[in-house]
Amino acid sequence: MKKLLSIICLACTMPTYAQETNIQHLRKEIWNVLPFKTICYGMMPMQCLEYKMLDSKETATCFGIKGFTLGPGYQYLLSVQVDSFIHPPSDGPLYVYRLLKIVNKKPVISSAIVKNKRWVLANMWHAERAPIDEALMKKVSLQINSKQFFGTSFCNNYAASYSTKVARWYLTAIASTKRFCDQQMELEQRYFELLQTVTFVVTEKNKLKLYNQAGDLILEYLEQKK
Repeated sequence: MKKLLSIICLACTMPTYAQETNIQHLRKEIWNVLPFKTICYGMMPMQCLEYKMLDSKETATCFGIKGFTLGPGYQYLLSVQVDSFIHPPSDGPLYVYRLLKIVNKKPVISSAIVKNKRWVLANMWHAERAPIDEALMKKVSLQINSKQFFGTSFCNNYAASYSTKVARWYLTAIASTKRFCDQQMELEQRYFELLQTVTFVVTEKNKLKLYNQAGDLILEYLEQKK
């Protein structure tokens, strides 16, 4: 499993003059930025850029780079200015990352082999960011054939047709059975809402990762071996 180094960095807001005078320039670096965001952890889970330093095998994460917006599905080679605060705020970022130049940008076509396998939910990133009981997530499954996404949710069975164009996936409205489960309907509704926004489907070893149009990781599954 790749080692993720969570590095605190500045969100993409323009610093004030007072902040600029508190910044010291450290170095320039070349980053390979991966084509989709990942989850990193600070005060709470957040969507972060994932990158590798040039010639490095390990990945690191960053909340953002000033002047750069990730186009999901593209691999970037960036020249990045790394600065730090001389007197860092107690509850703020330690480092500032700023885009100097996009050296290269190329599309990454997903060749995910996902069909005719059964996937079990491992993580779901929803608005409240509250942890979900692992036993509940194991109830949720996903299978993909040549025509449909289908499986079992927190309470009901569900299905949705899909189409693909280049590396993007497009789902139709989700249909489900009508069983009522008192404590799980809110989670199920949120799961269906997230599933409806799926645009990219990526496999990584025994994991299936689903991303929305912004490149945010929204659902992650583990392959269930027969």
